[in-house]
Amino acid sequence: MVEVRLTQPQWEQLERTLLATREVETKCFLLCKALERGDDVALLVRELVSVPDDAYERRSAVQIIIRREFIHQLLVRCAEENLSLLEAHTHPWSTSASFSGIDMNSDIRKFLATQSMSPPFRHATMVFGGDMSFEGHLWDYHRRRMVPIDRVKVCGLSLQFRYPSGAALPPLAQSQREIFDRQIRAFGEVGQHVMQSLTVGIVGLGGLGSQIAQALSLLGVGHLILVDPDKLETSNANRVVCINRQHVIKQFPKVNAIALMLKQLCMKPPKVTPIKAVVTDPNAWQALLWADVIVGAVDSATARQFLNCVSVCGLIPYLDGGVGVKAHNGRIQSGGGQVRVVLPGVGFCLTCLGQETVERVEEQLTPEQRELSQRLGYIQGERIPNPQIVFLNGVLANLLVWELVKLVTGCLPVKPYIYYDLTEQKVFPVPDAQRWENCLICSLDGWLAMGDEVIQDFARTPFSPTNIPPPARRI
Repeated sequence: MVEVRLTQPQWEQLERTLLATREVETKCFLLCKALERGDDVALLVRELVSVPDDAYERRSAVQIIIRREFIHQLLVRCAEENLSLLEAHTHPWSTSASFSGIDMNSDIRKFLATQSMSPPFRHATMVFGGDMSFEGHLWDYHRRRMVPIDRVKVCGLSLQFRYPSGAALPPLAQSQREIFDRQIRAFGEVGQHVMQSLTVGIVGLGGLGSQIAQALSLLGVGHLILVDPDKLETSNANRVVCINRQHVIKQFPKVNAIALMLKQLCMKPPKVTPIKAVVTDPNAWQALLWADVIVGAVDSATARQFLNCVSVCGLIPYLDGGVGVKAHNGRIQSGGGQVRVVLPGVGFCLTCLGQETVERVEEQLTPEQRELSQRLGYIQGERIPNPQIVFLNGVLANLLVWELVKLVTGCLPVKPYIYYDLTEQKVFPVPDAQRWENCLICSLDGWLAMGDEVIQDFARTPFSPTNIPPPARRI
């Protein structure tokens, strides 16, 4: 799988740049961070560089040549900043873009010329038609050949999957039509295709996460990555859904127990990748970087901020869910939960909201620091197990899954931040959740599309992201 990931504003900028004129071909360059996993490559777009008029050596309706000095400057940047280069040009007269013979011969020569820069440099080219249809290929430096770009993923208020010209979706099998008939009636056959091609990472498989996994499996999501370091305990039996009694007694890992449950539950079970580890373990976060969507059902602010970092660095939407209940002497005083949708490059990230800062500080205190803080009255006692109720988890799990379905199918607009009040039984949006333009994490001068470089450092020092300076950007 080879894919290009970019934000909705970047996609719109690309379209404006390439289709500014339809009289002649236009070219631009996308500077990217490359993720690699075996034969899988993802190019995360960091910046779009337009070509000024004086950098064109030759430009017509059928041919385009860029001056070598301009290309050289871009390659120097790539070498200095560990970036990869994606070249994009138009066939503005085409409604089904494809490479010409001239394009193919030119690309081979360019790829061979930059072969010595790989890795970490990767070189790819794309051609776009007048309707933004596309075809693309990446240079495989191992085998010294071109491989196709399989899709473009656009992260916006909806998650768009774009495929090359002529790539038609196969019809749903009859068995799939029968199983998902009522869903297809709700969000269409294309929506069901999206669900079945989707990879979702779920972090936290307790009361909330287990119900999210169950709902996504029944919807037909094709692949679930399950991450949780814990084993089942007797206290989980009141809220972790569909677990086997013997699994509790034998203290099965939660991820394995949920994987078995999903296999038995669904007529068409998803592929499941269970990872028994904390989210900062490389086995966990490296797998999550290849998810289409990440879901967090964790009760740690540090884990939430780490998932926030993976989301922003990897250009992956992140849906964060949380619940809470306050009770005294058998009476529920208050309770509810929230769902927040992080859309990198488009909406807020959790750091923009700033709500986890105090919790993250408390979680990172040494025993001596914690004792002193308690003595001074800054922390009101030690943490104790919070009340947990299966029906509250069910409400929040399904609210979160509904936002995920809206995100990937586009059937309705996503509500980025919603809150559920248990005592009033009301769901309402949080209207003042806005992106902070100067946010260290998700701003244009921050970690957006920085890939695994930043995540490795953040995994070692999650307490203080300010220890890691933002990368320099040259516009």
